[in-house]
Amino acid sequence: MRLHSIIIILISICFSACESLITDIPADKLPRTESKLVVQSFISPQSPHINVVVTESIPLFTDSGNKGGVIRNALVKISDGTKEVAIPFDSASTLYSIDTSVFPIIAGKTYSLFVSDGNRVATGVCTVPAGQVLATSYKLDTSFSSNIFEQDTVLTVQMSWTDAPRDTNYYRVRSSVDLEYSVVEGTSAETFKERRVKNRFNFNWDETIGRNDYQSDANLDGAEFTSPLGRTVLPNVIVYDYGNGNKFTLYPKAKIAMVMLEIYNTDVHYFKYHRSLEMRGTSDNPFIEPSLIYSNISGGLGCFAAYNSGQVTYRP
Repeated sequence: MRLHSIIIILISICFSACESLITDIPADKLPRTESKLVVQSFISPQSPHINVVVTESIPLFTDSGNKGGVIRNALVKISDGTKEVAIPFDSASTLYSIDTSVFPIIAGKTYSLFVSDGNRVATGVCTVPAGQVLATSYKLDTSFSSNIFEQDTVLTVQMSWTDAPRDTNYYRVRSSVDLEYSVVEGTSAETFKERRVKNRFNFNWDETIGRNDYQSDANLDGAEFTSPLGRTVLPNVIVYDYGNGNKFTLYPKAKIAMVMLEIYNTDVHYFKYHRSLEMRGTSDNPFIEPSLIYSNISGGLGCFAAYNSGQVTYRP
């Protein structure tokens, strides 16, 4: 038997083996699931608004045509056990929103959320942490890096705080900087002009073992906590070449107007929900099964949670 005939026979055997592993499952044997309301809302005494996002899940193995989009005609209500208000839909932001001046969020209080689209009902309950936690110390620094492609100046921040003893606490750290710097106006050498602007930049956190932007005091009650290192890139020097020898160099001359250091004292729902999102997003191992997203919504999916923000501002 010739060699090419043997190869053809072996390939045919392989295809036959592969086909035998494929099983066609009838549609009526697949699990049937219904679309659920998906609710997301995080309340805080420091927030000027109560925002609620209402969408719906997309069931597997169905041809319902459900796109999982925003539900605009739901009845959304929040209650503190004594007072209850309906939260109207804001078409501009495509979510349900109400000012906290109308319905204040008070530290230590328990709130319930009710959402219904006429057919489905979803509810959630959370308690706002009673205490604020403030940064007890912080470090600001700059670092410079350069390669053949670009040069970067990076502003870094790191903060520390003391855990409140005897309570179970969950934390999230956030930080931002308000920068004043120069930008260019004009698109030619004749119209070239510098203008000063102010913008806010958020710090991104370096994740290290045991030092995340989400931390709990499990086995660390009353201990000193330290945030990971936060980084934000400062505006760079830019050279504008309009030809004919018209070359201009823009020096941003960045000036720090304010640095905001925030520590969220969160409830367990806020912590577990965001950590589950973070774990899902940072899993690089293709052999690890996807982790479930935490939910505390009865009759639906999502999260209704609370936090109390302690804020420290630094102004040079």
